[in-house]
Amino acid sequence: WTESDIFADRDDLFSVALTPGSCIQMKNSFWLRLGAATQGVLAVVLGILAVLLSAYAIIKARMPYNDAGNYFDGVTVHHAGSEYFYGLLALPFWALAVLAGIGAYRAFKRASRGDQSH
Repeated sequence: WTESDIFADRDDLFSVALTPGSCIQMKNSFWLRLGAATQGVLAVVLGILAVLLSAYAIIKARMPYNDAGNYFDGVTVHHAGSEYFYGLLALPFWALAVLAGIGAYRAFKRASRGDQSH
């Protein structure tokens, strides 16, 4: 509420500022925004994990494997074929990141409208 909204009609001051519906709407709007922000953070975290897994799969695919399908980097022996595993593991993270992003977008729209329905 802004000051002009509250003091626009002094006779109706309490009905404007203290109606139970407005307090409930403010509380619900807060929870809707908090849920949307949480979903947005989840989308970002899942997106970062998807990017990291995809990048690791690409790095592993570019390694110069020998005829036996192994690459030794001085510390670890990498086996050919693991890049497929990491690539497939990244796919659900990409899907969940997109779904969480769409859900966060819809929740922010709902919170900005003040809509209580799902």
